[in-house]
Amino acid sequence: MSIGWFTTARGPGSLNLFSTLMDWIHSGDIDAKVSFVFINRDVKGNAYRQCLIDMATKEGIPVILFPSDSFRPDLKIKDLERWRDAYGEGLREHIADHPMDFGVLAGYMLIIDPITCQRYDIINLHPALPDTYTGTWEEIVGKVVENRDPCYGATVHVCSPELDRGAIVAYDSFPTESIVNAPISADEKARKVRAEELRREAPLLMESIRMLVDGEVSIRKGKVHDSDGVEAKGCSDLSARVSQALERSM
Repeated sequence: MSIGWFTTARGPGSLNLFSTLMDWIHSGDIDAKVSFVFINRDVKGNAYRQCLIDMATKEGIPVILFPSDSFRPDLKIKDLERWRDAYGEGLREHIADHPMDFGVLAGYMLIIDPITCQRYDIINLHPALPDTYTGTWEEIVGKVVENRDPCYGATVHVCSPELDRGAIVAYDSFPTESIVNAPISADEKARKVRAEELRREAPLLMESIRMLVDGEVSIRKGKVHDSDGVEAKGCSDLSARVSQALERSM
């Protein structure tokens, strides 16, 4: 299978996700290849972004840079939805020569336009449990701490026109009670919660990709189906698999 990788590559989390993917491909745990890496920013001196580009180039993977921050700023000010559609059209033109069986948004800090969501099967790693919070990880972790949620985790879902509400492929959950109820500052709680989520998000995404590659699940018209082709009624809790993957890597 061929995977399209979409990222903004702004920091260590995005770099770690791509590096982990390549490790799993090299080890044979994921039987797939990366068709391209799409980055919606210029390098701009970002060391993590440059490292990811260098890694992909060394692997012979085409890297596509199509900066969204400098794309038609006049239209973005006037009409954000039209701008998003226009950028999406440009994105599709850029990846047209690089077929993929499905795409992965991994640290991609931009909302995908509806047509691209409908035309391609794309999954997204979202730093929240199913049917809970939307927004950035900073906003979400803040809510987890504020509400003293007993557990937290991340979700892999199908990219859809409705932000962070696509059909769920899988999720990971871990307990947070000992952190959110600890006698420490809210900022320290947030750092600890985020650190654990970061530690677990790479194996969650890899296990989800492996499920798709191995045919354990599939995506059809925005819906998740099981290996028998039946639309999935629930979503896969991969918490145990994630913990096992972390143990193997130690």
